[in-house]
Amino acid sequence: MNALLNPGSRRALAWASVLGLALWGASPAWATGEYPDVLQSTLSLPSYPSCALCHQGPQAVGTVVTPFGMSLRARGLVSFNNASLRSALEKLDAEKVDSDGDGVPDIEELKTGRDPNRAEATGGDGEPILEEVLPEPTYGCGVAPGGLSLGLVGLLLVLQRRR
Repeated sequence: MNALLNPGSRRALAWASVLGLALWGASPAWATGEYPDVLQSTLSLPSYPSCALCHQGPQAVGTVVTPFGMSLRARGLVSFNNASLRSALEKLDAEKVDSDGDGVPDIEELKTGRDPNRAEATGGDGEPILEEVLPEPTYGCGVAPGGLSLGLVGLLLVLQRRR
């Protein structure tokens, strides 16, 4: 490939490659990797929370945009500072902050395995109200096992015969 490129193009390609590798390699360093561990241990959660609890997309500078993440930042959370996370969690708990506005404080939602970024319909006791599930279809294409597959096969056979 180098034989096909003139010296200026090879230099530009080399610089672009170095820049690309530097950016690719540096992006994980922007995330604070210990925070899921700190959240789990501080709140005694049964499992590690997802990075999506605070971040939208890959964990990088500027991706803490969820309501819960913004609530933590408003209470002093700073990157790479586990003590600031613990302090922000204590403040959220003491203030009974409800980032999603569903009537259940964030810390309580986390401890019960719910997402503090997504409002759920709750009763007066704070328990989620289960939505009514639609009944299974009793007629039409959705009833026959493989009905959609058989219909597609039939359509393909008709199209094949037309040729």
